[in-house]
Amino acid sequence: MIRHISLSKQVKNYYLLKPYFLKQMIKMFKFYFILTLTFLFYCKVSSQNKIIFSRSPGRINTGKTLDLMIFDTKTMETKLLLKGSINRRGEYGAITSPDNLKIIFNTYRFSGWKLGIGDFDGKNISNIKKLTNRKNYEYCAQYSPDGSKIAYVEYDWSVRESDIYIADKNGKNGKYFFKTGISDQNIDWTRDSESIVFTLKKNKSLSIYIKSLNGGKAKKIVSHLANDFAPSTSKLEDKIAFLSDKEGKIHLFVVNTDGSNLKNLTPTLESSDGDENGIWPYKTSWSPDGKKIVFNVIINGDLEIFIVNSDGTELTQITNNNDTDMTPYWLN
Repeated sequence: MIRHISLSKQVKNYYLLKPYFLKQMIKMFKFYFILTLTFLFYCKVSSQNKIIFSRSPGRINTGKTLDLMIFDTKTMETKLLLKGSINRRGEYGAITSPDNLKIIFNTYRFSGWKLGIGDFDGKNISNIKKLTNRKNYEYCAQYSPDGSKIAYVEYDWSVRESDIYIADKNGKNGKYFFKTGISDQNIDWTRDSESIVFTLKKNKSLSIYIKSLNGGKAKKIVSHLANDFAPSTSKLEDKIAFLSDKEGKIHLFVVNTDGSNLKNLTPTLESSDGDENGIWPYKTSWSPDGKKIVFNVIINGDLEIFIVNSDGTELTQITNNNDTDMTPYWLN
């Protein structure tokens, strides 16, 4: 015997059960929302413990291939991230987008030094292609903190000139920004994405300058008899870290963006002398929380990487070998 339920009873049952189903759906939504936030938080915290750098066997300028490496500050482990693509060239100067999903680096795989861009999952790099279609050599890209733009350096071999260009986040619509005189150098954005910090070469001397995207003259940050280079900016404060031979050897300094409160963070570090013609392997980079800075200098003939607190305490050497370890970058 088939039991029939009246339409009115079905409607009544629906309205009786509707609150229950709504509650269950809300619970499921909350669960997956919290799970997603937890996953994203874990990924963010995990990436903040990672440093990317380049390594080649032997001392600098010995013609060996540069590989991209990744270092975990928690486990103190170093792993290969990307094998150098072209013999005696390779990849270096890697940086990531603010969300760490894209990675850009200097590479020779596109016939001449160009910027390559790829997808990045924290462990692997895939879908590598040219960032731009411009003809000149390209170096040293840097995303703006808001992720909307990329600054990089172009070098025109025909006239031996170096310029900073600014493009959109996909490397398109590149526009001239400023002439620097240095083809391969570390540049950075201020944390408001409104200005560029870079090294300018004048009269065989290197100095750190800052220039607004809105126009105006480039302003010299520190005035002293020294070579200052490899600037990077804090993501939380108006501070700049850079390397300088102000005291004879190369040391790490910090200064406010207005030029005040200059401080040597590594006065006891026994590094090598500076060379205004060879700054391309050097880099400084702040941790996302602004508490630490990673940098590299030459120790006993080898480029080695160090981490130090932003107040100058707890100087730690993280590489110690006969290799060239260069252009360290702290993931966002």
